[in-house]
Amino acid sequence: MTVLTDAPPLVVVPAPAPRSGSAPLTLSVTGALDVTTLPRVREQLEQALAGRPGRLVVDLSDCTFVDASALAVLLDLHRRMCRRGGVLTLRGCCPRVLRLLSLTGLRRVFDLA
Repeated sequence: MTVLTDAPPLVVVPAPAPRSGSAPLTLSVTGALDVTTLPRVREQLEQALAGRPGRLVVDLSDCTFVDASALAVLLDLHRRMCRRGGVLTLRGCCPRVLRLLSLTGLRRVFDLA
């Protein structure tokens, strides 16, 4: 997994991993995931989707905050993956993010690991 660290405060970068069959593509998020960081996030997500992965894992282990705009982007990503027959997994959600997902009813929607 690769993490780009030259931009504040969020980083999302596709991991350069072997793409054999159903091997998941992992994106790591560091810092806050909010309206100020979403332009870079969207760019990275588009690059990841261009590879048409069967499983996309968004690792939120080092993510400290998720706002409503970021939640909308993750939901859109989930829908796009489902339309392609793929799966989006959110991994390592902190209690604050899990609470947000519960309050919005999205905990039932996302595959959580």
